Amino acid sequence: MEQIGALTQRGLAAVTRLARRLGLPADEPVVLSHRGNLLVHLTPAPVVARVATLTGTWRLDPMAWLAREVAVAGFVAERGGPVVPPAAEAGPYWQDGLAISLWQLVVPRDVQPGPADVGAALGRLHLAARDCPTDLGELHPATDQITDGLAMLERNAVIDAETLATLRARHVAALADLRAEGGEPIVLHGDAHHGNLVGVGEWLWIDLEETGRGPAAWDLATMVRYSHAEDGLAALRAYAAETHTDVPTAADLAPFRRVRDIEAAVWALGVAQSYPARYRDTAQKLLATVLEG
Repeated sequence: MEQIGALTQRGLAAVTRLARRLGLPADEPVVLSHRGNLLVHLTPAPVVARVATLTGTWRLDPMAWLAREVAVAGFVAERGGPVVPPAAEAGPYWQDGLAISLWQLVVPRDVQPGPADVGAALGRLHLAARDCPTDLGELHPATDQITDGLAMLERNAVIDAETLATLRARHVAALADLRAEGGEPIVLHGDAHHGNLVGVGEWLWIDLEETGRGPAAWDLATMVRYSHAEDGLAALRAYAAETHTDVPTAADLAPFRRVRDIEAAVWALGVAQSYPARYRDTAQKLLATVLEG
């Protein structure tokens, strides 16, 4: 795990104060992860705190992202759907200038999902979330995630003005193409790739903070984005079998993939400022892909 920086230390201190305020254990917090968000196990309680650290520095309203995540995950969990459930007092909370939500601790097995596992789990999530009554807004990873991220890159002078203008123009054009595709809006995961599944006897989704309403094709394009062709097809077929829908073609998903590529480039450029060794080369490759597209 990378060395803990000042923002993570601030998040850990905020979690400790929040835990004491709520009557939860606060003396032996265990850091599970600290990149875009900070995850802290409040040992010995079966509770994990999720703190919008890096994500909170560029999102205009970090509380709204966590509130949507808690609402959808709670709704799906109550219906036996495939998510890690929020804790009883999930929040989110505003503590010392940071947004924090609380989740039930699960201990995953050391296994990775296969393509069909991912597709079937995504289908079950979409079906379980179908009637969620929460006002979720539209396609946040395709809209706010990119616009807020580009604003952060501009504030911090991460990229030059010409590149910034090109990215904004590519975003506007790609988003228009995506919206022209239409599609019935459903409740999305928002970031539905295999790394956001944990196996605990069944496959459960985590990290729904990019949830919102939009065409299923957004999640499907995200699901297969880094897959080999045969693995992507297996995932799409498993999803179609679970939801009784048609298997989309690469052309069907292409407009969603283009916007997702922009989102990935913007995200990596931002995270690379805090974790250059891990993300700098990846960020430059993703940026080149978008600029050459």
